[in-house]
Parts: sequence; C-alpha cells; structure tokens
Amino acid sequence: MSFVEMVEMVDILKRADYDGKHGPYPNPNVRKAKIMTKVVKSLQKNFVVRRSKDQLRKRWSDLKLREQDQYRRIKRVLQKREKRIGSSEDTRDTQPPKEGEVTTPQPQDVEEGEVYEVGEIVTTTGDVDVVEEESHFTSASAQVLIGEIMVCNRDLQKIKDDINDVEKRLKCIIDIKNVESQILKRHTVCQHVLSAITGYQGMRFVGATPSSQLK
Repeated sequence: MSFVEMVEMVDILKRADYDGKHGPYPNPNVRKAKIMTKVVKSLQKNFVVRRSKDQLRKRWSDLKLREQDQYRRIKRVLQKREKRIGSSEDTRDTQPPKEGEVTTPQPQDVEEGEVYEVGEIVTTTGDVDVVEEESHFTSASAQVLIGEIMVCNRDLQKIKDDINDVEKRLKCIIDIKNVESQILKRHTVCQHVLSAITGYQGMRFVGATPSSQLK
C-alpha cells in the first residue's frame, strides 16, 4: 500500500472518528463498516486500486501499533493540508449569497464524518443550476494525479514487456533462418563434393582395361 493511499485512508478514518473517540455511537460495528466502505470506494476512485476491508483494518491497526513513525508522518501531512485549507478559507470572500443563488457547503459547515457531494440542483421552474466546485490544486488532487501516473507507468511497463517478447521471438526466428541458411550451404557443398567423387570414379571406370576390371 503506497504512502498516498495510506494518507487518504487515515484522513477519512480520522474525520469520521472511526475509533469512536467522540462517541458513543449507536450500532458501532455497522458504523465502522460503512466508514470502511467509504475508504474502499475512495481508493478505488482516486488510485484505481482495490483494497479489501480486512486489509485496510489491518493496515490501520499496524500504523497505530507497529508503525508509529509512519503514522506520525501521515499526521504531519494531514496537518499541513489543514493549514493550507484554513489559510485559503481566511482569504475567501464571505459575502452572503444572492437571492436564488445556490452555494456549496464549506468544510467548516460539514460535521465530522459527513460527506457532501457537488452535483445538479433542479429548480421548480425546470431550470438546472450547476454547482461547480472550485478548482484549487490541493494535496488531494495531487494524490489523484500521482495515482494516474502510477497507472500510466504500469501500462507503459506492460507495453515494454510486450515489445521485449516480440523482440525475443524475432531473434529466435532470425537465428532459425541463419541455421537453415548454413544447413543449405553445407548441403550444397556436400552435393558438389559427391558429384565430383562420382565423376572421378566414372572416369576411372571408363579408362580401365578389361584385366584391371577383373581384378
């Protein structure tokens, strides 16, 4: 599991209070299963990888118990991300929305563990107001880009392997052609030698006397 995948997993689990530190919550096992499902879907969407819930649970446990240095690195990355988000919020224009304008919920308006989506809102008049998300290049978008690069590298490596296989097959074909060419040359030489021997013996037989033939 790559570092960026672990950052994504820890971010979701901590925001959703996976360990229930701020609980108690009703049906804790069902709640944990739903949170882990979000992690599975997020990793599959952002990094094109499939991770089982059991694998993610074990990774989460190992980070907290056995790999604390790695866990501290991940928390530092998340803290830096929170600082960047906080600074961008401070400089954001906070004018009240105009009448009829639809706004997207900001991170401070979303409760811990809550997920909000950006989509289309249909009004009563039949018009469609599209709510667009602000396109800031954050660490999350960087993680998505890294995931796409990893997929491209994997595809490129597969293409290289296929090219190597084709080159090996061509080399084998060339070697076989060379062997066939050498065999054909040797066969031609043998035929010439055999013809020469046969002609020499025929000449001896024609020039021989009857007494010598009897011998």
